[in-house]
Amino acid sequence: MRKRKRLFGVLLIVMALVIMALPVSEADAATSASDFVMEGSTLVRYRGTEKNVSVPDTVEVIGKNAFEDNITVELVVLPNSVTRIEEYAFWGCDNLDTVVLGRGLTSVGDYAFAGCKGLKEMSVPANVTSIGVQAFGDCVNMTDISIPAETRYIHDTAFDGCARLVIHCDAGTVADTYAQAFYERQKEMPEYEDVPNYQPDSGDRNDGADQQVPDTEPAPEPTPAPTPVDTEGDTINSTSVVGNQAVIFLNPEEMNVLVPTPAPAPTQEVTLPSVLTNIAEVMGNMMAVGPVHSIPKYTVVDGQIVADQAFYRSDSLEKVTLKEGITEIGQFAFARSTLREIQIPEGVTNICYGAFYHCDDLESVLLPESVMNVEPKAFDYTSMMENFKNSGTDFLVNGGVLLGYNGSDSQVFVPGGIRVIAAEVFAGHEEIESIRLPDSVLVVGEGAFEDCTNLRQVNLGTGVEQIKDRAFAGCSRLEAVKLPASIKTVGLQAFGNAEVIYNGSEPQRTYEISATRLSNEPYRDVSSEQAQPGVTVVGAVPSTARLEGASRSYTLLVELKEDISEVEAAWKRAMDGELPENMTVYNLRLTDNSGIPLTKLGRSGLNVVLPLPESLVGQELKLVTLDRNGQLEAAGVERVMLEGTECFRFRTTHLSLFGIYGVGPSSSEIREVSVYMNSYSAGPNERAESVNPVMILKYVFGAAVLILGLMLSLRGVRHAVRRV
Repeated sequence: MRKRKRLFGVLLIVMALVIMALPVSEADAATSASDFVMEGSTLVRYRGTEKNVSVPDTVEVIGKNAFEDNITVELVVLPNSVTRIEEYAFWGCDNLDTVVLGRGLTSVGDYAFAGCKGLKEMSVPANVTSIGVQAFGDCVNMTDISIPAETRYIHDTAFDGCARLVIHCDAGTVADTYAQAFYERQKEMPEYEDVPNYQPDSGDRNDGADQQVPDTEPAPEPTPAPTPVDTEGDTINSTSVVGNQAVIFLNPEEMNVLVPTPAPAPTQEVTLPSVLTNIAEVMGNMMAVGPVHSIPKYTVVDGQIVADQAFYRSDSLEKVTLKEGITEIGQFAFARSTLREIQIPEGVTNICYGAFYHCDDLESVLLPESVMNVEPKAFDYTSMMENFKNSGTDFLVNGGVLLGYNGSDSQVFVPGGIRVIAAEVFAGHEEIESIRLPDSVLVVGEGAFEDCTNLRQVNLGTGVEQIKDRAFAGCSRLEAVKLPASIKTVGLQAFGNAEVIYNGSEPQRTYEISATRLSNEPYRDVSSEQAQPGVTVVGAVPSTARLEGASRSYTLLVELKEDISEVEAAWKRAMDGELPENMTVYNLRLTDNSGIPLTKLGRSGLNVVLPLPESLVGQELKLVTLDRNGQLEAAGVERVMLEGTECFRFRTTHLSLFGIYGVGPSSSEIREVSVYMNSYSAGPNERAESVNPVMILKYVFGAAVLILGLMLSLRGVRHAVRRV
């Protein structure tokens, strides 16, 4: 009997070792082998319904379309036996969020993971040598991928549409070269830095400017388009992403919107009310620290400014009439909307960056004589501009503003009567050798003649007053320019390296808002430096700041703001009440060695720790800031300890006024932070590997069998010893 127990114990030990040595993929897949349709060693179709799938280790190739359009699968584990993933293998697996690639993989085929919207990160094994066409195309929520040095080929389109992607790789590798080019392409997109969580349109024209995309960074599901909806009588609200948060815009009385109704009923004019009727739950600054509270915004600010992104992506606009009093149309205010016609009143002076960008149906615009500035991309890819390009006409003039140039002459005579040359109108026309402006021209826009590389002679006329940033930058053959006595202001790098001759007094030096973007370093007069990259905080002790991806030294000036009227006005507008009594307002000013304040940081975040005012120590904190239009925004904040002092910590992507206040005693724990704040981001290879529950079960069961076998064997051994 005891001999049989010893023998049984030995068998249990052997069984335990076999169980623990059994590959997880075999153990897991054995019960569902019929789910895998095979042709030799190629998996041609997975027809199971499991969320978590472990591919058997008998598979060497994931075949074409094997998992295509499977909306059930969420996790796939590929064994080391898989050497190739063929084209379209996981195409359209919307809910696939985790893929573990085996070490044997050598290539990722064309469109292999295209359209996998749930996929967020991936580590590519060292054996992978090639990544094919659109392999990860339109993986819009993908934030991180690690690519090894062994990868020798990555197709240019491999990550098209991955707006938030960070590529982790070794310097000097093929992946590194690809990553740098990829980031540069991202920066060229008009909305890359301006629109948080920007998603490319699948139906956009292939214009060379939409092969990606901002809003790089971890983000929720895309915010619904700002669709005006009749919610209460004639009240219209629209949801949009603005600044750091998703908000509901509230339309005041300053706008009349013609909203199309279902045919055959005629279009109905709707007057928007002037009272706040709804307060949106702010979805939150996705990169902020701590909770973010609710603050509404207006589509028109104080009856003067159509807010940035106010009607961005609206699919219910057709005709819009702006009422008197409007002076500015904000950045991307109507971009990518269904707008067909707009009436802009006298008094509007500024049409901002991308204001009507990709309004594909916009045919009719009449600019008033008051317009003095049209920023870059304002009308790009509108029907108006596309029709002009096909018209055979040389000049597109609207309300005295030159919006487009279609000619090919070496000598250009700008027509009389034009007051303003819009931004980038002649940019890149290398055939131009000379230009003559009429005396009627008052403003030469930003980058108007930039990179006209053969331009040698310029006659500015006698009336020009403003020449904006980079107007003639990159005109390498332009040796000298004479400025008329009428000139008042000249922007940054307006004439490149050309000699400037003044006929009157020297003009005032100015800069455009584009120069205040962190990423536009070439636009500023930034000198070389030897200083250590990082941020030095001035004006608050103790304090610290870290700019993500900083490649040079920066200075952050923190000033206690005594005149808080701007914040007070914004608070009353949004909250319909008085400022909290304990609010302290700071002005934050970030500069590089150009001295120009950097107000928009794009995809980079500035992490700041500042000491709390004495009155707020121990309080539950709230933080607000102002956007570019002066509207109130909520920001995430948390209490921390720095060098024994209670401080507040927050992250921002723009610099403005910040107000901190308390809402009662805090019960939350407070943690210590270092004066050298570390990055909290990491690539997939730097994160802890996920634990496979099947593997845990396998080892637990195997260990139990092993212990039982050892106990039986040892008991038999002890009995044998006693007998001896």
